[in-house]
Formats: sequence, structure tokens, C-alpha cells
Amino acid sequence: MLANSPGITFNSGEGAGGVGDGINIRGFNSGEYGGSNVFRDGVRESAYYTRSEMFNVEQVEVVKGSSASVWGAGLIGGGINLVTKTPFMANRREVNLGLGTSDFRRATVDLNQIVDEERGIAVRLNAVAHRSGVDGRDEILRKRWGIAPSIAYGLGTPTRLTLSYEHLNDDGNYDYGIPTLHDGKNPRQSGGRPSPYPGVKWSGYFGYDNLDKEDNKIDRLNFKAEHNFNERVTLVNQLSLAQMDRDYVVTTPGGDQVTNQGPVLRRLTGIARHTENKTISNQTNLLLNFETGSVGHDMVVGAEFTREKLDLMQGGLKFGNQGNNHVIDPANPPKDFVGDTSVYYTSSQSTRATSKALYVLDTLRFNEQWQTQIALRHDWWDVKQTHNASRGGYTSGTPGDKPWADGALGRDSQNLFTGRVGLIYKPAQNGTIYATYANARQPTSIQAATSGGAGDVNPVVKGDTVELGTKWDLFDERLSLTAAIYRTTQDKPEYVNEELQDELYRYKQRVTGLELGAAGNITPQWSVFAGYSYMDSEITDSDKPAGNLNNGNLNGDEAGIAMRNTPKHAASLWTSYRVTPQLNVSYGLRYVGSRYIALGRGAGMTSQYRVDVPSYTVHNMMLSYQVSDALGVQLNINNLFDKKYWRQYNGHGFGVPGAGRGAQLLATYQF
Repeated sequence: MLANSPGITFNSGEGAGGVGDGINIRGFNSGEYGGSNVFRDGVRESAYYTRSEMFNVEQVEVVKGSSASVWGAGLIGGGINLVTKTPFMANRREVNLGLGTSDFRRATVDLNQIVDEERGIAVRLNAVAHRSGVDGRDEILRKRWGIAPSIAYGLGTPTRLTLSYEHLNDDGNYDYGIPTLHDGKNPRQSGGRPSPYPGVKWSGYFGYDNLDKEDNKIDRLNFKAEHNFNERVTLVNQLSLAQMDRDYVVTTPGGDQVTNQGPVLRRLTGIARHTENKTISNQTNLLLNFETGSVGHDMVVGAEFTREKLDLMQGGLKFGNQGNNHVIDPANPPKDFVGDTSVYYTSSQSTRATSKALYVLDTLRFNEQWQTQIALRHDWWDVKQTHNASRGGYTSGTPGDKPWADGALGRDSQNLFTGRVGLIYKPAQNGTIYATYANARQPTSIQAATSGGAGDVNPVVKGDTVELGTKWDLFDERLSLTAAIYRTTQDKPEYVNEELQDELYRYKQRVTGLELGAAGNITPQWSVFAGYSYMDSEITDSDKPAGNLNNGNLNGDEAGIAMRNTPKHAASLWTSYRVTPQLNVSYGLRYVGSRYIALGRGAGMTSQYRVDVPSYTVHNMMLSYQVSDALGVQLNINNLFDKKYWRQYNGHGFGVPGAGRGAQLLATYQF
């Protein structure tokens, strides 16, 4: 869904592999600083995992540009809000079943039932069971199940109460990809264009089935109360509790060539983490509609309180007395690791974060043509470690574990003031022109404070966006055309090194961009959703001193080169034509231009060692047929021409291929 939105790309996840969302919006990703640009019902989800299941999501909201004054600290490039499904006043029952390639099996139910129409009571139940691999990839398998009951009281009345709960289990292994070379050279010592290591298949799996895993358990509880005092005043309060437990072990597929076109000398290393993340948040909003003289106001005045707890253990794997390297055949990597091994944690930390915020958003209506939007927000942010212990790494062949030692406890407190102002002009009933300025401030988050180490106080990251855009509705408002030009600057971002955790790379960055979009119906039978994004990115300044790449430093010549994972051109298209009242045919494509990726151990780039990941275009098709009023069937064909491309790449000597050609047959029954 998000992959088809221009201006959104995906980074590699933790440890430079495939774990975690890693969502880039207009070239920026607050997750790089341990934060998150993903929200659930307006509450930030700082837990770092891959949100691959949407069974209980009603809609996805994307805000582009610096958005801290709207949703809170961070969000320099924008934010994503996932809106949860809740009860409504109608009886509807829907069951979906799916089968497909790569062991794809899926079943969902969505049941909504009116309990008491007079008192506005309704209940809703959503559930999912899912199992699938990845087309064109060996050994990858994920299983998940979830259930989400909810109840609402007072629907259609001035006072409305909604209580919802969601549980999700998401288990399996993750695809960290295949070993690569850069222009035929060692990927850890040279830049260039990535290609599979000699003999390696695109489908090859280079983890170990008996070691690699990621197990997620997520629970959410939400209580929302709304009251309309009259047509002009509404009070809304939302209390949210969430807990995410995550346990993962991954062995990375990188290695060094032993002989030309020969076996790989694989390093016996791995990443192991166990996290428990708990969040409680309360938001109170007062919605006001009033006039001051001839000026109308739609105002939101609000307060937010959030407390978060993160317990983190991280380390690697013990490989007994087998040494640090393992020679493997690149054409036939072993599925299982043979030998003694176990998880060995080297750090244990607990961190608490408290944030408080006051904010106001006001839309001023001067007349039918002119409006102004103003948003102001003040965040008080406090992060402190309550536990910090570490021990030396495991040494192969040395019996016994090293002793734990307590470390210093870090703390960081920050006050953040952000704002947004926009001017809107309607030259015609069907057209709008707007100009906005917004800023964002990214504090030390709970994730960064924990993984960065005690006493590692991170300065605030600053972002600013100016944007000019327009929207026009055509064909009796059936089709909307949009265009926007913007510039976002970011001052002193930080990257926490996931492998070494001892380096910070600081830059000033800038993205100047253009976005074009079309959404709606050209004719009653023909619909189109299309977008194009142009991003001219640049690291405008770098204060990293010159150094030697081999000891973890960079060359210090980052200034003037493009930002990582920010393609200059990207485009998407999804168009549907209703051939008959029952038959619908759809076609889509997604194009991502070439992009630069960081090389080696750090998260920054240099012009000498940057990696050029090639562009790609993926084509998709969909056929749907409405058998009856109750039953519909749908056939999805993804990556129609089986394009080989890099879905994620990191510069660490391995990359994740995109999914190959695959198909799913889905059936929907409503009753």
C-alpha cells in the first residue's frame, strides 16, 4: 500500500537487514534516530518491528512534510497514522479466504452487529490467520494470527464510548538476503553496483532455519470517549495502552570470497535481541467552532501525556569451539547450522521516557476563497535509564560466560517547540492553491537512549519544510489532480551504529522535491490512481572528520553527495476498468529510480565508497468478478514479468531481493 505512494521508500532494518519498517518519507526516516514515524490512532508507536498485518486497520493516513506540530516530536519528512476498525450502526458480516503461491494461505473475518439500536450499542470482531512465504525466495515463512474485539455505546448520540482491544502474534524468520559484490569487488572495501555473489541464486536463503527467528507479540487496548456539548463544542478523550514483546535472532549472510568463483568464508556472527516495550498514553482534545467578527474558526486545543518503558537485552550467538568462520558453498548454502550454539547477551538496559504536550490547531476562514491554518505545539521530553549493565563478548573456545558489570545511567530532558502555518486560496470552486511552512524537532527517543548507551545525550535534530501545492477536481469532481513542490532541510541528524554502537555521524541534509498525483474516475467505468515523485537530495554539510574506513570512520567528504536511499525519480500507477457490471480488470506498475546506499559498518556515506542500487519497474495485475451480491472473487498477479531487483540494500555485503512473480486467489463473502 505505502510502496505505491510517491516519496515513500524503505530502508533496511536493524543490523542493516530486513527487520523493522524503516519507512523513508521524502528522504527522511525518524526511525534512524530510534524513533518512529508510524502512529496508531494518533499515538506514536516507537516499538521497532515490521507492521505487516493490517487486518484491524480501517484506513492509512499519510502526512508529508515536517509534521511535529500535528502529531508530536519528530516527523521531519512526514508521518503515517493507522486508524483502527471500530463498530458502526449497521449489521455487516464479511469473510475473506485466500490461497496462493509460496504457501500463501489467509483467512479474515469482519463481523459488525447492532446490539441495541435505541442506545446506539454495536460490537465488532475482526480476526486473521495468515501463513505465507515470499515468491522467488527459499525458506522464508511467516505465520501470524490476531483477534480484535470492540464495543461502542451511544453511536448516533451526543455521548459516545468505544472500547477496543487487539492481540497479534507474528512469528517466523526474516529475509536478510544474499551475499553480494560491488562491481565484482569486496563489498566491504569498495563502492559500485551490487550484484549477487558468484554462484549465488536470487532465491537463495543464507540464514539458518534452526537459528534465525523473529517472534512478535503485540497487545493494544484503547478507550475513547466523545461528547458533543452542542454543534460547536466537542470533547474527545482517548486512553491507549500497548505492549510489544519481541525476540529475534538473525545470522547475516555476508562473507568473504575464499577463491575466485569459489566458496564463501562466512563469519559466524549473529544479532540477538529481546525487547519488552510498554506504552500508556492519554490524549484530550477540545474541538471548537466559532467566529471572531467575520472570521470563522475550526480549532483544536489539546493535551497529551505518554509514558513508555523499554527493557532491552542485546548480543549475539555463541558458536562453541568451531572458530569464527564457516566455509559454505554459495550455490547450496546449508539450511541448518550443525554444531553447538546459543544466544549470548552482552548488554541489558532499561529505559523510561515521559512526554507531555500542549497544542493548538486553528483553521481561520476569512471568506469562501481564503483560509489560514496555524498549528503550535510544545513538548516536554524526559528520557532516563534505570538499569544499564554489560559484559564482554563471547570468545570462541573459552569456556564460561563473562561477568556482568553495571554502567553509568544516562538521562536527557528537552523542551521542544514546533509550529506550522499555511495559507489556502480557492480561485475556483473546484481548485485550491496552498503554501505552508512547518518545522519539526526530533528528541532523544527511548530507543535511541537505550541503544546509544548511558550518558550519550543526543542533541535535538531539527527539520524545516516549505511547500507550495495545488489540487483541482475535474469531471464533476470524479477525478482529483494534485501537484506540490517542497524543500525540507534537516540539521544535525544522528545515526546510531547498529553493529558497533559507538559512532555518531552528523550531517546537514536537504531534499528539494516535486510530487504529482491523480486519483479518481476518468469515466464511470475507468478509474486511475497515479503518482510521480522527484527528489533532489544532498548532504550540504558534514562535520565528520576524515578517517580510515577500515576502523569504522569515513573519509569526511560526504558533503555534496545525494542522501542514502533517496531515489531521484519514483512513480506508481494503478488503473481499473469495469468491463461489465461483474468483471473488473486492473493493472499497476511501480517504478523506483536508482539510489545510493551507505557502504560498510557505519550509516553514513562518502562519495568514494557509495553504492549505486539500480532502478527497477514492477508490473502487477488484478482480475475481480462479482459472482453474486454476496460473493466476489479476485485474482492478484504480482511482479508479472518476474523482475529481479533489490528490495532492500545496505552496503554491508548483502541485500534483499524483491519478491518474484506470484499469484493469490481471494474470495469475499458478505452476509
